[in-house]
Amino acid sequence: MTTAPKFYRFDNDGYFHSVITASRDPLESKIAGHDVYITPNSSTSVEPEKREGYWAHWNGEAWEYVALPKNADELIAFGKIKHDQTVPFWKKMNDLRNEFLTDGAKYKQELAEGYWVTERLPDPTPEEIRKQKEQEVRSKRDYLISQTDFLVSGDYPISDADLAKIKAYRQALRDVPSQDGFPDNVVWPEMPAYKILRA
Repeated sequence: MTTAPKFYRFDNDGYFHSVITASRDPLESKIAGHDVYITPNSSTSVEPEKREGYWAHWNGEAWEYVALPKNADELIAFGKIKHDQTVPFWKKMNDLRNEFLTDGAKYKQELAEGYWVTERLPDPTPEEIRKQKEQEVRSKRDYLISQTDFLVSGDYPISDADLAKIKAYRQALRDVPSQDGFPDNVVWPEMPAYKILRA
């Protein structure tokens, strides 16, 4: 018996899938008087080259080699990516998509008819950047104010003088957006010291 030949499978889109050993056809082998092997579907006896950073693609006559994306821009330029984790090539492409497209503020991804379609979002305008900074500063301001809510609740044991300092501090925080340097160069007021009165 001769050694069974190897064939090189490709998926429905032509991308290299796996190596498969042909099965012997017992009836045809008997008729022919020698081993006859069944050629597997979607395969070729031509072995693809192993090229670092490339994936073999069967064009119907020969293997061609598709460069794998090395960054987000190349991934977007590739085009639609099939949402298929069972086929080696598309699993690789989905792994790269998950690796490169982690910043949701820069990229928009939509799954349509079984394919991921990705586009780069436009860079924010100076006005949008300023609004974002303003929101970040206001969020910090609101958080700092909330950290002193218990001191002005009316029943916390501090002196009137300390209470006045705390209220002045809270007002200074509320006035942060009125500072000339807002939002880029904010001068944050310092939390005043206070003493808890003992009963």
